[in-house]
Amino acid sequence: MRADEASVAALKAVMSPHDGADERVDWAAVGQAWGVRFPADYMAFMATYGAGGIDEAFSVLAPEASTEPPEGSGFGSAAGETGIMRSIWSTEGGPTGVEAGPDSVIAWGVSCGADILGGLTVDEDPDKWPVLVWERHGSPNWQLYDCGMAEFLRRLFTGGFDRCPLSDASLWGEPSPHFVHWREEQRRIEERLDPYTGEPLSWSF
Repeated sequence: MRADEASVAALKAVMSPHDGADERVDWAAVGQAWGVRFPADYMAFMATYGAGGIDEAFSVLAPEASTEPPEGSGFGSAAGETGIMRSIWSTEGGPTGVEAGPDSVIAWGVSCGADILGGLTVDEDPDKWPVLVWERHGSPNWQLYDCGMAEFLRRLFTGGFDRCPLSDASLWGEPSPHFVHWREEQRRIEERLDPYTGEPLSWSF
């Protein structure tokens, strides 16, 4: 089993992909648009889960415009969050010890605490990109984690870091996080169902 397959398999053991969906991403076109190859575990995540939300506390972002949720769906975009991350880096400074510029980060996630997570693209091998977190309420705000995206999420859910890596601890040590693909979430909301429980919503539109 390849390393990316192993990391996603380990994540699946913690978070079911039942409500996920394959994004069917054209990775060659995406790579050309971004100017990089993407990590194998991120590609495997997209094929297994897709873009979507985790317990209303975290959003995993799609890598290209054609898979981005429609306006009003509640999800951001990789391009939009990457722009924010790079802007913060430019105006406030980047992570300590990183000899690179703002263009060396691509966002793949955002938390309900307004943290932004991405890959630090300084290595030519995307499978060696560490996870870079801009932690809104952290001190310092920038934190680096020497693991890939799938392993980061698994360790978040299992409490596998020395401290919670996010400003909001809703998913820290969460034994059974629930992922819902953004299209399925949108469908349930349109049917006035809670996207994570399937129960009728108590509020109206």
